[in-house]
Amino acid sequence: MNLPALSAGTAEHLLHDYVMSERSRWCVLKASGDRLRDYLQGQITQDIRGLTTQQGIHACLLTPQGKAVSTLYLIDTGAALLILTPATHAAACVSRLRRFALGYELRVGVVDTLGICSIQGADAAQGLAAFGLPQPGDEWLATSHHAGSVALVMPAEPRGFWVITEKPAIRAQCTNSPHYVDETQMEAMRIIRGLPDFGVEWDEKIHPLNANLIEMRGVSFDKGCYVGQEVTSRMRWRGGIRKKLYRVLLAGVPEALPCPLLSASSAIGELRSAAMDHRQQCYGIAWLPVEIAEKQTALALADGSAVEILEPCHV
Repeated sequence: MNLPALSAGTAEHLLHDYVMSERSRWCVLKASGDRLRDYLQGQITQDIRGLTTQQGIHACLLTPQGKAVSTLYLIDTGAALLILTPATHAAACVSRLRRFALGYELRVGVVDTLGICSIQGADAAQGLAAFGLPQPGDEWLATSHHAGSVALVMPAEPRGFWVITEKPAIRAQCTNSPHYVDETQMEAMRIIRGLPDFGVEWDEKIHPLNANLIEMRGVSFDKGCYVGQEVTSRMRWRGGIRKKLYRVLLAGVPEALPCPLLSASSAIGELRSAAMDHRQQCYGIAWLPVEIAEKQTALALADGSAVEILEPCHV
């Protein structure tokens, strides 16, 4: 099948320079209003007290039954909060936030004028300078600001950035730039690095703790009550985390995705995504039983190609 792939040229730029591309799969929301933080503290899985103008947070928005509505990245601009969410789930996210806001002056909606540009590579900080942005701190999701634009550390290792700014500014930087790459190469990079996305490797059918929300620093077990908290706590304390997402290396190429992963001819997990690196090695993100992964049970694709479990997906 035709998988997202990292070219040799892009790999060279990543090692010695940087590349950039718009991330159109993501959408920017803006939220404001009196007591907004108090409201969000009772809605999201992560502790809002960790959110500052220099540090963003990752969280999940749940239904009362503990099912995921969307994954979120929250950024404090000083004047309002920006919320990044997959575009496919933006409307559901806005609707869910508004539904329980009785008694709060909540204003939340999609900001169509704002987009996200991913800048990756050894000299990614130089790409930030093109937007007039200083480097953020070292931590994952650390932020910096300039003239209404925001830089976000994404990922932390190897260090890269997301820039949230006006869409015309992103297109102006990308147009005819030697640093521009097609967005499918950014998607290949994400999969090769083992960074799962909601709506791709997991969805509302999988509880967020079974999608590595702990490893992705998206949940607090000390913050108190929030919508879906009881189910989430039970999952952790009663041994409910029996499956997780893992970064894997494939000896072959899957014929279709998602596809079953086999152990002794029995399907015991599922390959959710795959991508080729510049050396034609195939990496993927798989959903597997924790017990199978910890025992390093031999796995294979349907054609017999070996599958090596590298590590749990994490930040």
